[in-house]
Amino acid sequence: MKKISYLTVLFSAILFSSCDTNDDGFYNNKIIDVNPNLVTFNSTTNYSVGDYLVLDADFSRYQTEFGQTGLLDIYKTCGNAEFFAFSYVIERKLNATEWETIFVDDSQLQINKGNASNGAYVYGLCKYNTTDETYEYNVGFPLLSTGNYRLSFGYNSDSTKNVELRSINKPKDIKLNLNSVVANLDNSGYFYFNVN
Repeated sequence: MKKISYLTVLFSAILFSSCDTNDDGFYNNKIIDVNPNLVTFNSTTNYSVGDYLVLDADFSRYQTEFGQTGLLDIYKTCGNAEFFAFSYVIERKLNATEWETIFVDDSQLQINKGNASNGAYVYGLCKYNTTDETYEYNVGFPLLSTGNYRLSFGYNSDSTKNVELRSINKPKDIKLNLNSVVANLDNSGYFYFNVN
């Protein structure tokens, strides 16, 4: 009887010691820092009502991973992922301390490449183009009223200066999170602009 108790304790210890408490490892999720400016936007600070703030992405499936030699094939690594997703928020200033998120109908978004939907944030999908082996996104957000605005990419993360692009692929495949620095953001992660 004493031997069974020892064996039970031993097997329990082995079982618990082999548990993966790292969510990234459990979910087959990898985070890498890659080239800057995978997502860009026009840094014009003055717009007119009716203009669009256009966000653009056109990046190769072959990326430089910081600290590594050679190029990483993100398409192959992710099991031929057709999309990389990212999010951003456009807000308008209400008063000295408050901002409101701007919502538009999806039909008002000017979608030229990729796909997008608008809710609490804009959910953008960079679509893989097999012809030139790049992921592409080009979507204009309509600026429908005057005011002071700001753009940020940190809705789903703690990052301020990076955009995080996540592969959309089959559950068994590696999920890649690409961290890419975005130009023209201030130290708090915002780009400010006006609509007249």
